[in-house]
This record gives sequence, structure tokens and C-alpha cells, in this order.
Amino acid sequence: MGSPHLYRLNGRDLGLPDAVLDAVLAQSAMLHARGVAPVVSLGHLAHSTGAPYSYLRSVVERTIDPYHSFEIRRRDGRTPRLISSPAPTLMDVQRWIFRRILSRVPTHVASYAYEKGKSIRDCATQHLGSQWLIKLDLHNFFHSIDERRVFEVFAGLGYARLLDLEMARICTRQATFNGFPHPTRFRVTRRRNTVIPMYSTDLLGFLPQGAPTSGVLANLVARQMDEKLEALAALHQLVYTRYADDIVFSGLGPFSRATARHVIRRARTAVEQSGFALHAKKTHVVPPGARRIVLGLLVDGDRVRLSKEMRERIANHVYGVEKFGLSDHQLTRGFTSALGLARYIDGLLSFAHDVDPQWTATFRARWRQSLLRDASMLLPQATGDVFLRRQPG
Repeated sequence: MGSPHLYRLNGRDLGLPDAVLDAVLAQSAMLHARGVAPVVSLGHLAHSTGAPYSYLRSVVERTIDPYHSFEIRRRDGRTPRLISSPAPTLMDVQRWIFRRILSRVPTHVASYAYEKGKSIRDCATQHLGSQWLIKLDLHNFFHSIDERRVFEVFAGLGYARLLDLEMARICTRQATFNGFPHPTRFRVTRRRNTVIPMYSTDLLGFLPQGAPTSGVLANLVARQMDEKLEALAALHQLVYTRYADDIVFSGLGPFSRATARHVIRRARTAVEQSGFALHAKKTHVVPPGARRIVLGLLVDGDRVRLSKEMRERIANHVYGVEKFGLSDHQLTRGFTSALGLARYIDGLLSFAHDVDPQWTATFRARWRQSLLRDASMLLPQATGDVFLRRQPG
């Protein structure tokens, strides 16, 4: 906002009452003291980000859906993971909100995904030396978070209630398109907005996986759950971590199946009380003597290591694209788009590089050459988005 004095003088020139200017300046000072960007209106956000006000207004009113959708196939044959990639203008606004607001809000210490300075390796390292594991999975982690819960995050930071709604809309996607897993879950029963009728909608928005703001927003929404699960872990002398939707408890013992069942029951209650749900088929107890894997990494020694399965998966994907091309490998492996396959492989390589950069270096170089050769198969805005910029050289 710059100088408060200049703001007040400019406001007076525009004929704004001193009471309004006082309120805006007081709120801006409060937001600044909390370490987040002082934004007071949608117009102010448009000015700060460089986005056209009319564009942001259309996003908030849900008259446009500026996302590109693609799916990432799951290994176990379940419903593919839906990825929503924002259009460039919306992407820029979301990145601004992430940098200037959300990244400055602390999340729970046990949360490792989408956190600067934290990695999968750091998360898995917490469980080295353990003798047994309890592994849980949150069902539809991103898509179970609706715009009301995102609204509460911004409201908790002290922004004006109307702006809370507008930023929540900018950071969520309305569940109106074909293929959304559970659109009826987001039906609005009381939809009339008496302040701005154009903001009334029939469906709430959900947190889109693929937006730069979604990871940190999910972590902030899940903070209360993290606190409950960490307290449960402390009660039983366990270590608790969460990496997005992957929850792990680990312990030294004494171990018993009865204790494990008790922890799982208590964890399920805490998860449900926090507005999430556990995936029943992905709940596992790893007893002493069994191979211990956390987030695809072996933790049964004194350092984390890539599993044999992970090395083979990476090698097979890189070889397949190298030999048959991105398009043919996409069809063979059942991915719905070349972009989805490319992002999946890029994520695997980044994951492996963090753990074993020497082993990964050759595969990253080969993958880069294949991407350069098959760049025409990718969307124009995607070829330099997440792959090539992260590759060495």
C-alpha cells in the first residue's frame, strides 16, 4: 500500500470519508503486523497482481473455469487422480497469494509436503530406527476441502469477510465439470448472496490439485487434525508425520496388535472430527521384522534408501519414453494425457534425486533428451513449466 499518508491524501481527493480511510489503514496495519500482504479489496488484489479486475471478478462469480484438466493413472487401477492446472493469468495470481500471504503462515511441524526446506526424504528420516509402523491414507485429501474451509483460513488471518470469499473463490475450482468425483457433495442449500447477488452459486468450489496455493491451503486446513494426531502419538511415545495425504506413526515398542488397533481407532476419530476421512483399504500395520517403507523409501537402516520397486519404475518409464516416444508410452501405460505422464515421471525423478542424486543423474539426462525430442506432444505452456527448468544444465 505504500505510505499511509499518501493513501489518506489520495483517498480524500477521491472523496472517501475519513472513517473509511481509518478503517482501511487500521486493517492494513494489522495484516502487515501479522506478516501477510495488506490487501483490502478485490480491486486492490487486481492492482497488486497485475491481473485485470474483470477477469478476477469472473473467476469469483464462477462465470469462467480457467483450468486445464488431466488425469494421472494410479498404480492400483483406482480412479485416476484429477489434476487441475490453472490458466496463466490465474496461475500468476495464485502464485502471488502463495508468496505474499500463504507461505508466511506457519503450518504444523509434522507436515512435510509443500513446505519450503522440507522433503519426502526429511519426512521418511523421522522414522529411521523404528521397529513398527502404522500407515494411514486420507481419502480425497484435496477434493474434500471446499471453499468454506478455505474461506476460514483467510478469515483467520484478518482479511475482510468479502475478500475472504473472493480469495477463497480464486483458490478453488467449482465442481461443475464432468468427471468430478462427487459433485453432489458440494451442493449449496442456501445460495442467495444478499450483498452481491452475482456471487451466488449452486455449487461450492473445491481445492484443485495442481494450483500453487492448494498445497499450503490443505496443510493449513489440516493443522487442527495434525495437532490431534501429534497428541495421540505423544500419548503412546510414537513419531507422527504427514506428507499430504500420507500419515505415518512409528514406534520402538513394546509392540502389540491391540495397541495398533487402538491407535488406528483414535486416529480415525481425530481425522473425521477434522473434516477428513481415512481410506480404509490403505490402512496398514508393519510389525517388527517386516520391511519398513515410508513414502517409497526404505527406513529399515541408518539412512533412507530408494526401494528396488522405485528404481525399476523409474528405469522402465524412462526407457519406455526413450524407445517408443511419449505418446506411445502414454497409451501403453494408460495415462489420459502426455502432460499427465510427463509430470508423473518428472515427479518420480525429482523424488529419486533428493534421495540418491548419483543414481538418478543418468536417468534425468536421458529424460531431458526425450522431453526435448517430444516437446510437441505437450501443451505449449507446459514444456518449460515443471520439467525442463528443474533439469540440470
